Order: sequence, then C-alpha cells, then structure tokens
Amino acid sequence: MSRRSTMFMRASLSTDSALPLRGYFLSVGGALVCLLLLANWVLPAQLPPREPDPARPTIRIHSDVKAPERVVIDINQSLPTSSDNEIVVAHSPAASD
Repeated sequence: MSRRSTMFMRASLSTDSALPLRGYFLSVGGALVCLLLLANWVLPAQLPPREPDPARPTIRIHSDVKAPERVVIDINQSLPTSSDNEIVVAHSPAASD
C-alpha cells in the first residue's frame, strides 16, 4: 500500500466520522415527524369545550379555616441607624482573653 493511499484512507475516515451523527439526526428526526403525522391522522380531533349544564348546580367549596393575615412590608421607610455606643460594644475584645 502506498503512502498516498494510506493518507487518503485516513482523510476519508475523519470526514466519515461526522456523517453518521448527521445521518442519525436526520433518520431519527424523520421518524419522529412521521410518527407525529401518523398520530395526527389516527387519533380523533379534540372535542369542543362543553357548555355548563344549567340543571346541575355549581359546586363551591368553603372552609372554616381562615388564611393568615396579610403581611405588608413598607420599603419606603429609611433603615434604622445604630448608635456609636452599640458599634463600640460589638467590636470590643472579650474581657476574659
């Protein structure tokens, strides 16, 4: 086998490795589209929505349990500032050290 034919075989193998993936997507995609069209043809069409029957009463469910009170968070107020005394106490070293 000549060197040129060996190089040609290596080049053809590298381009063929990408084609099976493309072929896979084309065949699987085509099969899925065919199944979708077949399902559309075989399955019945969606029924129109039913009108409510006036002879049947509307069911309403009530509960004795009340929901929790609504929490209102006012974000328009400014944040409280801490005094200098609180900052000093928070950063002072422990007395037992």
